[in-house]
Amino acid sequence: MPTITTNRSTLLRYWTVRYVITLSIGLLLIGICSISWLKHEALTRRLHHVQLFSQEAAHYVTTDTGNIVVPDRFYEWIDHNQRRHKLPAQFGLTLFNQAGDILFYKSAPTRENQPSLKGAKHAPHPYNLGKQVPAAYRPDAKTNEGSRFDPAFPVPPPLEDRIVVNDADYYYQIIVPVRVQHSVIGTIAISYAKKELTDISQQYGLIILLLLLSGLLGWLIIYLLLRKLTKPIHEVVQAFKRIEAGDYRLLLQEHVKEQEIYDLLVYFNVMAARLEQLEQLRAELIAGVTHELRTPITSIRGLTRAVRDQVVASNEADEFLDISLNETKRLEQLVSDLLDFNSFVSGNIRIHLQAVDLGKLLSDIVHQWSLIYQDDSFVIQIDIPDRIQMVYGDIGRIQQIIVNLLHNSRQVISSNGIITISLSEYSSTHYEVQFSDNGSGIPVDEQLHIFESYYRGHNKKHAVHGLGLGLTISRMLATAMGGTLILLASSSQGTTFQLLFSKGSENRNSRSQSNCV
Repeated sequence: MPTITTNRSTLLRYWTVRYVITLSIGLLLIGICSISWLKHEALTRRLHHVQLFSQEAAHYVTTDTGNIVVPDRFYEWIDHNQRRHKLPAQFGLTLFNQAGDILFYKSAPTRENQPSLKGAKHAPHPYNLGKQVPAAYRPDAKTNEGSRFDPAFPVPPPLEDRIVVNDADYYYQIIVPVRVQHSVIGTIAISYAKKELTDISQQYGLIILLLLLSGLLGWLIIYLLLRKLTKPIHEVVQAFKRIEAGDYRLLLQEHVKEQEIYDLLVYFNVMAARLEQLEQLRAELIAGVTHELRTPITSIRGLTRAVRDQVVASNEADEFLDISLNETKRLEQLVSDLLDFNSFVSGNIRIHLQAVDLGKLLSDIVHQWSLIYQDDSFVIQIDIPDRIQMVYGDIGRIQQIIVNLLHNSRQVISSNGIITISLSEYSSTHYEVQFSDNGSGIPVDEQLHIFESYYRGHNKKHAVHGLGLGLTISRMLATAMGGTLILLASSSQGTTFQLLFSKGSENRNSRSQSNCV
């Protein structure tokens, strides 16, 4: 089956590209909104200045006698004040008297293909002309554009005692009354192209520059942050490669401020240390199993060969056969431990649960076990109440746990040592069995690992045969029966284990079950 190859980009490239795309879209939207807002602000500001300009013009053409007179230098005045108010481009300006006659007309420049004002009509020709208008300023004099009137005002605007601003498609109409005292004697009408009032072309360069600088700064920030973020990840990847090559002796620096990165590095170091320990245990297990199997096999082969070749006498031959039998029992126990552990790991162990008198069962097991070692110089002290104490468990598995704990105590006590076994009620749901000895105790650095698979303490490796599965299997069995096994205390004065069993009753039905621990 062909392998599908997926092209993957680096974390830095992946998120940088997406951030730049997102940032670009965001800046584009900000730019559009900014331009719209600036155009609106420019329109509002310029319309205000046009109104001020119109009011000043109205005052300029009014005489003290209450008449409208167009000064000879009106064009120059318009140019000067247009610059003073910072009004862009040119605009159309028409001065009407009270009767609607055009007294002055300044046309706005027209551009080629400029659309005409919607609804604009040619005014009836000619307008009535004021006699005081100089010939050069009269609207019947041809301008450069050839217009005689402003198409924005095909008819004279009505006289109103207020400023009127009309939005007429492509133009704005600004109509300002010319007052004498409290009377309106004329009108100044200005037409201004919207495009000119909203023109901010001089600010486009600044807006684009600011957006580009913002985008560049944003990209630089995310790039540096991602580089800082991916650096410890790259270190972890390199460390994993070293672990894959079999090198577990590494330690990543944990001096980072980000909590998530710190947790990653800390737990990686913990994992690496744990893997190193497991690898060491695996090597020791292989060596231990090899040694534990080879030693009795070698002994059995040598003893049986000596008997077969009649190298030894009949009495010695019987002794050699007894030794060989003991070695086969030890081999059987090793294989049994491995099979039990494998059954628990795979979840195939069978537990036959039934109501058991724990006090009686405990006394019988201890008595039978003590008979085997009656020649040894150690003392067993038993504290079991003289009453029925029913628990719910498997008789064979309970015996397996107790015998293993007794074996462990015997291995660590010296001559004239003491093993103490006590039974008591722990809670409303459990009974407690404590196994204590006055041996040398378990080192502090080994106490956390004694229930781990194949773990054997430093002293046990060289003094006692075994695979390091006894306590592991015992705890699994106790858990499968609803109890637990823990190390209660250990010091140089001795060690105490606590074994808990669930309470049962005589009327409780027995049943078998498969437990996975």
